[in-house]
Amino acid sequence: MAALRMSGRSTPRPMTDPPASRQSNLANLANLAKLALMVAVAFAGGWAVDRIGAPAGWLSGSMLATAALAAANLAAPLPGSFRWIAMILSGIVIGSAATPDVMKSMAAYPASLALMLAAVVVSTIVCERFLVRFPGWSPATAFFAAVPGALSYVFAMATTVPNADLRRVAVVQVLRVFLLMGLAPLIVAESGASIGGAPSGAVDSAATLAILLPVGAAAGFALEKARVAGGLLFGAMIVSGLAHAIGWAPGRPPALATIGAQVAIGLWVGARFVDFEWRLLGRSAAAAFGAFALAVAVTAVFAALATFALSIPFAQTAIAFAPGGLEAMTLLAFALGLDPLYVGAHHLARFMAIAMALPFAMRLRARFDDRQK
Repeated sequence: MAALRMSGRSTPRPMTDPPASRQSNLANLANLAKLALMVAVAFAGGWAVDRIGAPAGWLSGSMLATAALAAANLAAPLPGSFRWIAMILSGIVIGSAATPDVMKSMAAYPASLALMLAAVVVSTIVCERFLVRFPGWSPATAFFAAVPGALSYVFAMATTVPNADLRRVAVVQVLRVFLLMGLAPLIVAESGASIGGAPSGAVDSAATLAILLPVGAAAGFALEKARVAGGLLFGAMIVSGLAHAIGWAPGRPPALATIGAQVAIGLWVGARFVDFEWRLLGRSAAAAFGAFALAVAVTAVFAALATFALSIPFAQTAIAFAPGGLEAMTLLAFALGLDPLYVGAHHLARFMAIAMALPFAMRLRARFDDRQK
């Protein structure tokens, strides 16, 4: 009877083995805690780097801070929904550079713009051919690392290509921006150009932003559905660019939106360093410094041509042609007191050309690689 009674009892669960649902809840809480920590640390890192006066400090600082968390095993991969937020908000902010004055100034410098775009093409080809010679650098990785500028857009596009190592791309691209931040003020100082103040002017209202965000999101998702590479960013950028170009949106986005966009992109890129092999930094140093030197050499040649042919000060052409990101170099131009219309027009034209050409260049690159196999 005792045996029968024992057999009718349910076997108690071991206290050390929680139910699957409890394990799942604990895992979700841990991921939420890591995400909250990543966001807080990214903002802190961006604030710290911005405080020292580094252009695009919120972008680079948040990325470096998130990468540091990843190195300490305190970061986790970001959910796909975070990518939507980062891409859409960044597209709205970047598109705001297309003001009526800048669009008019682009038409005023056709020869200079043509030389700058030629420098972009030559620099990309030269640096890609250089990088692909290093062990571990796939053609896609070398290509994205070689693109001179449009930092946020290049990162966004690289995430859509499976065989592009975003960590190597980040090493080259971020090193290029940081080195340019240090060299550009020296170039201007040697040229005798004056140092001015930060950008100012009208700021878009919260109501304007509230309209641009959903419309930009709709355009972005439409392009994603059409399988346009980087569609979310590109769609939001087009909507914002058109709104600002025709004067419907009268100014730049609120500071919080600009900061949020840079931190979101920095977080997204920094999170790619989760499970990163940190020895790769050392192994990538020669490739990164070599690509930077080649890009600067190509840019200097074309900037000198523009100075000689068009009688424009070299400091101005050097900053306008510099292979830096749109956000970083535009802010740097204002900080250095250069002609904002000339420099802004060139960096916007660079970004627009890269944004328009990159999806097609990726397809051509893929076809070329297939033929080589």
